[in-house]
Amino acid sequence: MLAVPHSLQRRALEVDGWLDLGCPDVALRKLEPLLANPGARSVGLRLRVRAFVELERFVDALADIESLRPLHHDPEWLDLTEAWCCKRTGRLPRAIACMERLIQREPANATAHFNLGCYLAIAGDKERALDMVTRACSLDATFRGAPLDDPDLDNLRLDAAFLRLRTD
Repeated sequence: MLAVPHSLQRRALEVDGWLDLGCPDVALRKLEPLLANPGARSVGLRLRVRAFVELERFVDALADIESLRPLHHDPEWLDLTEAWCCKRTGRLPRAIACMERLIQREPANATAHFNLGCYLAIAGDKERALDMVTRACSLDATFRGAPLDDPDLDNLRLDAAFLRLRTD
């Protein structure tokens, strides 16, 4: 159950359901009661971020992420989502900073290491990118499979150390 006042729980679940069904436009139309209620606002903002991301309205999503940060609302999700949006709006240094912040807080977060590796590869910092992807693979072996096919890592494809990640 989403953490909202009892009177808005059904609405929050409905909006969440529309998002799960891939209908972010419907979800957005139903969000206002959650956003207007102080006890439900953080859940409403998170749901709206999800809708904006699905609609590729990344700048709008970033604005809501900034509103959520002071509420200490799931910092891992915020960092990952902010980085995702920043990459897609050409703010690669900010995406990198988000992942560095997450790794500082959670050094064993394989997803953060992998994403940082992707962003660094795009930025042309191959050595550091390879280091981050290697750390992700050592923290979670599932990153040795399909995730290594991510086009963000194309700059690393010919590196012998990168090729070994699949076979080690």
